[in-house]
Amino acid sequence: MHAGTQQFTTTDKDLEFLARHGVMAKNENFLTFDRDVGWDVAELTAKKEKCEKFGVDMEMVAIPITELNRDGGSIPAYMLGDFAKGDEEIELVCKLIRQAAEAGIPAVKYYLCEMENQRTDSVPPGRGNSRYSTWDLEKADDTPRFDKPVTAEMNWERITHYLERVVPVAEECKVRTACHPCDPWLPPGFKGVDRVLGGPDGFKRFIEICPSDYHGVNLCLGCMAEASTDPLNDVPEIIRYFGSRNKIFLCHFRNIVGARNKFQEVWPDEGVMSMYRNISALKEVGYAHMIVPDHAPGHQDSDGYQAFAYEFGYIQAMIQAATEAEAVAS
Repeated sequence: MHAGTQQFTTTDKDLEFLARHGVMAKNENFLTFDRDVGWDVAELTAKKEKCEKFGVDMEMVAIPITELNRDGGSIPAYMLGDFAKGDEEIELVCKLIRQAAEAGIPAVKYYLCEMENQRTDSVPPGRGNSRYSTWDLEKADDTPRFDKPVTAEMNWERITHYLERVVPVAEECKVRTACHPCDPWLPPGFKGVDRVLGGPDGFKRFIEICPSDYHGVNLCLGCMAEASTDPLNDVPEIIRYFGSRNKIFLCHFRNIVGARNKFQEVWPDEGVMSMYRNISALKEVGYAHMIVPDHAPGHQDSDGYQAFAYEFGYIQAMIQAATEAEAVAS
């Protein structure tokens, strides 16, 4: 396992910043995208080659989920139950996977959410006047999202429809597909929706649909904590469950204060989880891919470099500590 990122570009400044902090792998979000042709393979290849010049492996790219729907809006038609339009979007996703393979990129990340992520006002401020992403169910707007309720059965039908068409292509191309949870876990029926991929239980069912070595999860430890009533003890076991089945293709390494239905995303050393226990569980199951900060608390250093320098150093130290502990134990 190794430190990675999904936040920075392929400019000289950003690649030097990553190399300087020992971050030798990245996901790439910033790609030219056209609904008719997908990605430009030449651009993918050029960016991958530029990263390599700085010692950084562009080992993953992000499917532009919010841009798939031709009618506008951030939710693809296939997650709205419109399979006539959704199948065109799914075919485009398959094309993107083939283009990633052609450029020599072994993994993509994506998500299958029926509505947008949910948050409430970021109060109170955190240490050093940090701004923490916040969710408080009691303060949330519970206005129904759609005209008609979306049941769990409807959601599973949409997810299965997608996977049955995409996973065979991923397997053919040997490109790992990592699905991120819907953030946060929500009580069934909130806003008229039964969310099914907000936590570990849904993911356990998810990985059994179209079993494949190329069908797995982007395990966000923050999201797993947000779905739990006991994050300290639950999250290492969640890591072991998915890691022992070789289903973790990307790990988001962030911490929270609070738990299910009320939490804030905080700096990694001040939350309710033991990030050392989490990294040790990843080491135990032989996790071999990126560990990324996901995102970081906001603060007055608005360009974000300071926050991510701290996050990268923390992850590097955790990896070294777990590696040293394993060596001593053996």
